[in-house]
Order: sequence, then C-alpha cells, then structure tokens
Amino acid sequence: MTKRKYRGTDSQMLMAAYLIADRGIEKAQLLAERRPQWADPFFPNLKAKINEAFSKNMGVDILAYQQEATAKVKGIIATAHRGIMDLKAEIEVGFRSSPTRRSVLLTELGYDKLPKKNISQSQYVQLLATLRANLTPAVKAELLEVGANPAAIDALLQLAQQLIEANDRQESLKTNRKILNAGNIAELNALYDEVTAVCKLVATYFAGNQTMKEHFSFAKALKAQGYMRRSKKKEPSASPTKPEAAAPNPQASSHGASIAPTLIDGAPSATVANEKAAAADE
Repeated sequence: MTKRKYRGTDSQMLMAAYLIADRGIEKAQLLAERRPQWADPFFPNLKAKINEAFSKNMGVDILAYQQEATAKVKGIIATAHRGIMDLKAEIEVGFRSSPTRRSVLLTELGYDKLPKKNISQSQYVQLLATLRANLTPAVKAELLEVGANPAAIDALLQLAQQLIEANDRQESLKTNRKILNAGNIAELNALYDEVTAVCKLVATYFAGNQTMKEHFSFAKALKAQGYMRRSKKKEPSASPTKPEAAAPNPQASSHGASIAPTLIDGAPSATVANEKAAAADE
C-alpha cells in the first residue's frame, strides 16, 4: 500500500509546494547562478506541474461519483422490486393448473435463486440479468395468455438493462477509486520529493543566508497553509525530585567497576526519532 511521505493534507502539501515554486520564480536569477539546472523555465515548469497535480487530484471526486452511482443502483432496484414481485405472483397464479410449467418458468427466469427476504444488490442484478436473457418473445406470449401486463413486462426488462449498466459503472468506479488513489499518492509523493529536494539544496547553497533558508523552508510553507503539528505528549517522570547521589562504593571501585547511565536497548527515545522525521522538511 502506497503511503504519503508528507505531513498535512494533500491540498496543504500542494499549496506549500506551489508557494516554494513561486519563490523560485522570484529568485530565479540568484538560484540559477548557483545551480544552472534551475534556470528558466525550471520553476515555471514546476509550478505548472503542481497546478496539473492539483487539478487532477483535487478536482475529480471519485468518491462522489461512486456515491451517485450507488444511489442510482438503489433507485432502480426500488423501482424494479415491485415489478419483480408482481411478475412472480402472476406466474404462480397463472400457472396453478400447470405446476411443472410454473416451476420451469420460475427457474428459467431466476426466481428459484431469489431469497424471500434480505435480497442483496448482486441478487437483484443476477435475477434481472436472467430475466433479460430468458424472457423471450415466446415466454412473454405465455405470460400474456395468463393475464400478465405487457407494459409492465417491457418496463421490467428496461429496468434490467439500466440496472446492469448502473451496476457495472458502480463496480468500475470502485476499482478506479482504488487504482487512482494508489497512483495519485505515488504522484504526489514524487512531487513532494522534487520540491523538498529544492528546499534542501537551497538550505545548503545559502547556508549563511537566513532569509533564503526561511523562504525555501517547506515546513514553514506547510505551516502557512494551516498545517499544525500535533503536540507531543510528555511522559510522566519517574520521580519529581532527583535522587540523592549514592555514596561511592570503595569495594566496587577496587574491582574496577564503574557506574554509567543506562540506555533502554541502546536506542534513542521515540520522541527523538519523531523530531528527526519532522525536521526533514525544515
């Protein structure tokens, strides 16, 4: 699973990157003197790339389309449910005198696999797909002979087609959402890497110029977009007061023993590790 390398939201990261690109355009001549690769049109191209990423990743809401498709599927099912039940009742009543034919028709049209309650979306889709495939003109003629409504049958077959198409679109959007999310995050990570590489090089090239370092600090640019780092929880100290120093043990010192502070597993604390990770954007 692709994970975001950056802190904050996607839009905050992109806006921070946009700000850095803008500052690169402002300082283009100075920056190009230090690194020829940054000569025009490097920063305008970077800004255009950020604009494109913003439009691509923020402008299209796959989830909204998916929710719309789901609502359409549910609407079709709600409309089709009554027609499905009416046709089933007409078959059961119309072929009472021919139980064998009644059983064959219910099986051919998919009713034998339809549960009496708690019918799932996939079961509705399967039934309507079976109806569309097996309700031939000959079968329709049989149904009309026992009193079925021809307009209701035609409407049900139309709903079957609509539901199959809507269901296919819904499933496609589910798949695309997963693929696009992974692809988008990878693209945003690459853009983040490119922009923060500029920031790190500027901090190195202009180590003595505090203004330039602050102008190209990604952490400051991110903060300007509303990002706030979560406050760290302080771990309670073992004792409110320092313990009194133990008196030297002459017996231990005579054997060359020494007293040294102890590290847990020889590793720095998690807080220190988090501070180092957070400082990567500075």
